[in-house]
Amino acid sequence: MDPNQLFKTKSLLYVEDDDIVRVNIAHFLRRRFKEVAEAENGQAGLALYSSKAYDIVITDIEMPIMNGLKMIDKIQEIDLNQVIIITTGYNDDEHKSNKACVNIIKPIIKDILLSAIYKCLLGN
Repeated sequence: MDPNQLFKTKSLLYVEDDDIVRVNIAHFLRRRFKEVAEAENGQAGLALYSSKAYDIVITDIEMPIMNGLKMIDKIQEIDLNQVIIITTGYNDDEHKSNKACVNIIKPIIKDILLSAIYKCLLGN
């Protein structure tokens, strides 16, 4: 299936505490996906996730209030098969998780992000 056709049928939750990065990436994703919700931390992301199912969740790790790893654990209590992509500025094991389909090191390269989303959606 063509990635653009697939993306237009999918909903996405994007969780990132850096306002500039979140607004920029969310704007980029909105042009490609059926729906994009955004949250500024894990607690806000979990609240959105608890009220609606998403096809894919993309999250930062280091965030205030609730970090991405804690949010991932809570999301997987709701749906163990949720497709998750981690984006992080840290290139160490502490900021990665095998619960994610892909771990992406920032800065986010948009083509790499789209390729990762496509791969993860096809794999699940």
